[in-house]
Amino acid sequence: MVSNRALAEALFRLAESFPPGDARLAYLRAAYAVFDEPKEVAAARRLPAGIPFEVLPTVSLLARCRGEDALAAAAARFSGGYSGHRQGLARQGFFSAAEVLALPVEEQARKLRGAVHFHTRASDGSSSLETMAHALRRRGYFWAVVTDHTQGLACVNGMDSRALELQKRAIARWNERHGDELELVPGVEAEILENGRLDVPRSHRQGLVVLAGLHTGLGSSRDQTSRLLRALEEPGVFALAHPKGRLFARRPGIRANWEKVFAAAAAAGVLLEINGFPRRQDLEPTLAKLALELGCRFVLGSDAHHPRHLVFDRWALAIATAAGVPPERVVNFQPLGRALESPGALS
Repeated sequence: MVSNRALAEALFRLAESFPPGDARLAYLRAAYAVFDEPKEVAAARRLPAGIPFEVLPTVSLLARCRGEDALAAAAARFSGGYSGHRQGLARQGFFSAAEVLALPVEEQARKLRGAVHFHTRASDGSSSLETMAHALRRRGYFWAVVTDHTQGLACVNGMDSRALELQKRAIARWNERHGDELELVPGVEAEILENGRLDVPRSHRQGLVVLAGLHTGLGSSRDQTSRLLRALEEPGVFALAHPKGRLFARRPGIRANWEKVFAAAAAAGVLLEINGFPRRQDLEPTLAKLALELGCRFVLGSDAHHPRHLVFDRWALAIATAAGVPPERVVNFQPLGRALESPGALS
């Protein structure tokens, strides 16, 4: 039986064997539908609903293959023969939805006390602060850090100083009413600029949990070690968000000397995020394991932009488990006071 990950990869390669057009689009849609399917397709009675009608027979045949060699041979029969740009490297090291949901992490998931890294309408989220907070409370969290984008990322309506102040007031009002059940903490996802500095002035970081992340220059082939090292020196940085900046099937992420970056993060007390958003999954298990060996601590993030995305903490937990990261090295398992003991928290 072939896994969803293997079947999806075969469909991605089939898509790339056709020039831009209807056939490529149909196979791409089928590949994503298989990759995101919560149950293994080969063991299911029906194929995922998102597979286009015109490629259903091909997907059905490929799903019945009894191994990856047979899958490759069968897929080759349907190739379009096009040899344009391919993105196989940008798909390596990702878990399919079925793989994540099959992992026995329920007991650990129930022990998560805090959530970090989610967005509201104050930047590019789809829901209000209160809607997200109620959803977090229903999921059993005791504390959560609100991390909307800052103004350096104008394409997602990042917050300026006035918007930050308004959000702080909204968080204070929530905590007055519901803080005993779920305490919200003001934070931001700050932009790491080209020179390694942050787009939030130091004077505006007071009282904020700052996640620093790269959102520009992610397709560049240049080494960006110095940019990350400079960011780690910035006062008030709590964690490095989605450090590699990879995106499933689109870009493999930046080049950097990760040993040097992780060693600097550990020395500075800056946490590394394991971002569970399915299209990010960043850090991936191999790099998370290296960071663990170099003494780093971690924060799990769903990167939720909607209440239904909060479940992506489970993807982050799956990555941490695969990398062998113990709960004591993950702040989400800790009470709020201990979680914010990092040198960069609320500085």
